[in-house]
Amino acid sequence: MAEDQIRKEIDALKNDIAQFRKDIGGLTDALKTVLGEKVDETKRNTKDKASKAMEDLESKIEALLAQGSGAVKSAGEKVSEHPGTSLLTAFGVGFIIAKLLGAGDRR
Repeated sequence: MAEDQIRKEIDALKNDIAQFRKDIGGLTDALKTVLGEKVDETKRNTKDKASKAMEDLESKIEALLAQGSGAVKSAGEKVSEHPGTSLLTAFGVGFIIAKLLGAGDRR
C-alpha cells in the first residue's frame, strides 16, 4: 500500500514536470515572439531616425551650397567691378603669406 502511494506521488511529480516543461516551452515561444517584435520595432525606429537625419543633412548641405555659390558670385562681381584693386589685394595677400611661410628668406 505504501508502495502504491509512492508510485502515485512519483507519477504525479512526473506529470507536474511534464506540464512544467510545456509551460516553459510556451513561455519561451512567447518571449521569442515579443523579443522579435521589439527587434523589428527598434529596426524600424532606427531606420526612420537615420532617414530623417539624412534628410536634415541633405537640406543643410543644399543651403550651404546655395550660400557658398552666392558668396562666390558676389566675389566675382566685386572682382569685375574693381579688377585693379582685386589684383593688388591678391598680390599683397600672397606676398604676406609667402613672408609668413618663410618663402622670402631664401638666399
